[in-house]
Amino acid sequence: MPPAEPLIASAGSTRARPTALLVAALLLLVARVATGIHEERHPASMPELVRWRPIAGAEAAARRQRKPVLYDFTAEWCAPCQAMQHELFGDPESAREIEQAFLPVRVLDRMREEGRNAAVVDSLQRRFRINTFPTLVVVPPGDGDPVVIVGYEGKGPTMQGLRAARVKGLLPPGMMAPPGGRAPR
Repeated sequence: MPPAEPLIASAGSTRARPTALLVAALLLLVARVATGIHEERHPASMPELVRWRPIAGAEAAARRQRKPVLYDFTAEWCAPCQAMQHELFGDPESAREIEQAFLPVRVLDRMREEGRNAAVVDSLQRRFRINTFPTLVVVPPGDGDPVVIVGYEGKGPTMQGLRAARVKGLLPPGMMAPPGGRAPR
């Protein structure tokens, strides 16, 4: 009887570590980490569907147009601000409603990046006591009190807050809007 052939070829065990696969997995991991670092340092640009007006002259223009001013106090490093930019201001329907109802003004804080803000930004932050980003401030075109929305809890709640602030700013002092949100005539 001839000797039995070995079951395992002399080239090596099939259970040996697949070196090529380990190297490929390591390369993919390194590539993913590098991509993540690049994306963090160079974020994709957010859609700009809201036409932001300059700070200078915004309240005078709003009075002429009989619209409330919507100040968006934001910072580039602020993650909730970026979410609001994408979900709210980057949504065509929300952007259209904001443009129709308000005179939107972006107030960009540059303290972390540059160590200081422009004087007009500092002045607005002091005026409205801004210490959290994002903060939305609705200033009615008349003598009404501003409405402040601090933080970002999602597109739906923020739009509801903006609608309520607009209605409040359009009503004469002491009058309340009925449940449908329409002002009495």
